[in-house]
Amino acid sequence: MNLIAKDLAFDSKTIVVPPGATVTINFTNKDPGIMHSFALYNDSTAKTSIFVGKFVTGPGTAVYTFTAPTRVGDYFFRCDVHPTQMEGTFVVE
Repeated sequence: MNLIAKDLAFDSKTIVVPPGATVTINFTNKDPGIMHSFALYNDSTAKTSIFVGKFVTGPGTAVYTFTAPTRVGDYFFRCDVHPTQMEGTFVVE
């Protein structure tokens, strides 16, 4: 799947995957000179990480690959550089 960071926002607020799937995110940062990332957590407290991707300074790209949780439910993703501005729901169903 593709995920774009532009104007301090993700182009998608929801990502849906099957339980235990291998997830590949083709990440594109279109904000020149600004770092962004993709990180997945159990919930919005961001205390327990599931996957934390490297920071990418725009314009730039990265490929993030990880295994989705096996438990069905809603999880939380964000940019760790802009955690209150760039966030979304990662749905396992």
